[in-house]
Amino acid sequence: MTRALYVLIGDPVAHSRSPKIHARAFELLGIDAVYAPCLVTNVPAAFAGLRALGAAGFNVTVPHKEAAAKLCDRLDAAAERIRAVNCVDAVFTGHNTDVPGILRALNQEASAGGPDVVFGAGGSARAAAFALPGCSIVNRTRSRAEALARDLGARLAEPEVIREARLVVNCTTIGLHDESLPFDVAQLPKDAVVVDLVYRGATGDTALVRAARARGLRAIDGLAVLVHQAIASLEIWLGRNDLEELYPKLREAALA
Repeated sequence: MTRALYVLIGDPVAHSRSPKIHARAFELLGIDAVYAPCLVTNVPAAFAGLRALGAAGFNVTVPHKEAAAKLCDRLDAAAERIRAVNCVDAVFTGHNTDVPGILRALNQEASAGGPDVVFGAGGSARAAAFALPGCSIVNRTRSRAEALARDLGARLAEPEVIREARLVVNCTTIGLHDESLPFDVAQLPKDAVVVDLVYRGATGDTALVRAARARGLRAIDGLAVLVHQAIASLEIWLGRNDLEELYPKLREAALA
């Protein structure tokens, strides 16, 4: 029997913990499969190659989520609305598991009210805006923010909006490679919740997560969201809906 092939495509991918997460999941579930990270700059060529290889499924990470949505044979309802795909199944239907990744992480680790603020306007920000209806969008390129707001019913805002925010989600890559901060946590209300989709280093904590926790704020790191979206991807690929119980062991694998 042929080993099933699952892949992660993006640029960069060397930092990704997804291969560890999925390898552990396959071990726990007794599935003969491999999950390979692939550095991709030509997305159409990658799609063609994965079709030829008969991939059982694959994930898409930055900066290719919006391009992937245009290359799938069809999109599920959420991906159609978001116009960004991070999970593709064996028949090349596009899904967005960033949405359940964010929502499951919030339900597990924090209870957040509005107003909600999303930093960024790329594929991950589109998923966050879909998950948080009516949120405010802050992005340095106004045209991309306007397109996101138009597509998903979000509101354009200036960075100062965080002074009233109850939930702020960083969907930019700021903090991925260094100690930069996408915004000043000192401006946040004392009951705010911070979610950083970026993760870094041995613990996964970014400068943003550390700064938020040092101020006494609740902060959800990118690994929590990553593991939850990985589980949602597995549920799609395997046709199951009972895999959330794997979360503790898969987070351990991500940190190993």
